Amino acid sequence: MKKSPLTILILLLLATGCATRNALEVSARPVALPASTAVAAPISTPETSPPAEGAAPTFSLFPQIPSDAARIATAPLHWEGGDWAKFGLGVAAVGGAILLDRDLRQIVERNSSSGLLRVANDVAPLGSYYSFGVLGAFYLGGKAFHNEKALSVAQDGLVSSLIAAGVITPVLKIAVSRQRPGSADTTFDRDSGGTSFPSGHTTQAFAVASVIAAHYDSFWVRAAAYSLAGLVGLSRMQQGEHYASDVLAGALIGTAVGNAVVKFHESERLHIAFAPSMNPRSRGVAVGLRFDFGDR
Repeated sequence: MKKSPLTILILLLLATGCATRNALEVSARPVALPASTAVAAPISTPETSPPAEGAAPTFSLFPQIPSDAARIATAPLHWEGGDWAKFGLGVAAVGGAILLDRDLRQIVERNSSSGLLRVANDVAPLGSYYSFGVLGAFYLGGKAFHNEKALSVAQDGLVSSLIAAGVITPVLKIAVSRQRPGSADTTFDRDSGGTSFPSGHTTQAFAVASVIAAHYDSFWVRAAAYSLAGLVGLSRMQQGEHYASDVLAGALIGTAVGNAVVKFHESERLHIAFAPSMNPRSRGVAVGLRFDFGDR
């Protein structure tokens, strides 16, 4: 029986949910706070009991995107030798892929089929509106089950998508102006108005995948996230919309931005813990506040 794209998306979400069920944690539970980082303030509430375990964490769906974008833009100013080495490897990999683009394109064309094209058409939306559906599922699940990790995935994924696929990739498309596959001229011509390099769908897919992988330790969750993102890149090549170097560049951009945004936000999130007040003069709840500003 033929499955519609919506059915495929639902099945993917169900599979991911089953794989991550045991990995989900309720981060809003009371935790022991170090004396140096915890500030306890008794609240005089004679008739009030401590908040229920698993209270919904604070979440902002629209964080300070300009601030994150500015930090990413200025990140090279703070890079060290290892960071520049990674950047150089990425540039070299994309440059090598450019040299092989024509040959790889011919391989894709020779092995193309109507069945593969149908699969590509179903998978490609995971690099556009389907990916926002996945983030929406994380958000709704986080709100429903008071899961801070799921809410963080939704927040970080949204910010990463807007920066990587909404700003960086479009700017590069305009600056590079590479023609799509099928054009007689595949050189980089700023006056051609091409939009092939880098792949926006792949950038979006890897931005979301890298955020999910950064938040969950499960090998299977990470493998599923990156595998689906990789399929998006391959689908864009199968559809004849991009070269291999376009896809590789998009994957590197999305992964780099996604990991950077997670790192930024992890160092800023406020953790709140509730515990009974030990002050014999008052009855109530002690609220512990812990900021994570450690080295990351």
